[in-house]
Formats: sequence, C-alpha cells, structure tokens
Amino acid sequence: MIEFNFKGISVSATVEMERYDYRDNGGHYKTRFNRNTLVKASFWGFAIDNDLYELATVKSSLNYFMQAYWKRSSKAGSKIDLVTVLKRNNGGNPQALYLVARQKDGIHSLEISLVEKGAPTGKIYLNGQEVIMLDIAIGKAINLLTPDYNINEGNI
Repeated sequence: MIEFNFKGISVSATVEMERYDYRDNGGHYKTRFNRNTLVKASFWGFAIDNDLYELATVKSSLNYFMQAYWKRSSKAGSKIDLVTVLKRNNGGNPQALYLVARQKDGIHSLEISLVEKGAPTGKIYLNGQEVIMLDIAIGKAINLLTPDYNINEGNI
C-alpha cells in the first residue's frame, strides 16, 4: 500500500491478492493468484484511476522538469519550456490539469494547476525537491499496475 499526500495532491496504490484453488484436466490440484491493483493520483478534483497514459504523462513531465532544472541551475535566466495539459469532460464538467515550468527571480518552480469550467480551482508551485518527491510517489504507484486481461478469452 502506498499513501502520499502533499498540498492537495494525493497518490495512493493498493494491491489485493485473490487465491483460487482448482483442478486441472488431469485432476491435479492447483492454486492461482490474481492481483487486483488500484492506483489513484488526485490533483484536487482531477482524479487519475489506473490510467497508465495519464500517469505516464504526469511522470514524464516531472522527469522533464527535473532534467531541465538541473541543466539550468548554473545558467541564471534560462527558461524551461514545459507546458503539459491533461483535458477531460466529466459529464459536462470540463477539466484541465496543467503542469507548467515557471521562473521568477532566477528560481525555477513547477506550477500544477486545475481549471474546472474555465475557473481555477487549485494551484501549487513545487520546488525541485518537492517535484522529486511527487515523481517518486507516482513512479512507485505506476510500478504496481498490472496488465488487464480477459481470463475467458486468454487475451492480454
């Protein structure tokens, strides 16, 4: 189980193991384990549940920011070009999660903000250390994801 909460952002992951005992065609007793995983990253009202694309988009944006942050730490005034947007329309409630690199007075930060129905509902500025903390939490949650497959059809 993973629980990470920081300034309105939360990352959680739980894993539940189910045991199945059965007999194969030869009459032998066998045991099989199914792993049910729930990974959730929530940025205020923008929740990402078991969606590898959205989780990977956030994680890659965090990684890109950190790589550019360290490269530019010795060059005052160098701008980090990063603007990532995840959009969705939840039953007539349009949402957009923004990850934007900002610089003020030579200090780089990552702005994460949520816009719902055209109005900002959450905003945070993270420094380098805080971005690393969030990156670690999301990375560990992603590592727990398992592939979806249909047992009856045998497709992965």
